[in-house]
Amino acid sequence: MRVRLDEDTLKRISNLTHGEYFHAGSGADLKTVYEALKSRLVLERKETEVTALFADLAASFMLLAAALSVWWFGRVA
Repeated sequence: MRVRLDEDTLKRISNLTHGEYFHAGSGADLKTVYEALKSRLVLERKETEVTALFADLAASFMLLAAALSVWWFGRVA
């Protein structure tokens, strides 16, 4: 099934998002687009500290355990 793209809308979206619209009518055109994009894309590795996430998770489990203990035994420890 062939579907006609609304290229005017796609171009407006690319302008609004500060992007760029490429039309690739054939496989060769698509390859040219990918080659043009390859020179613009940059991969960046970034280290992220996750210790705080684990500490938050541990604290949440401790609070849950305390709440369950109070509920189960009906008293404050």
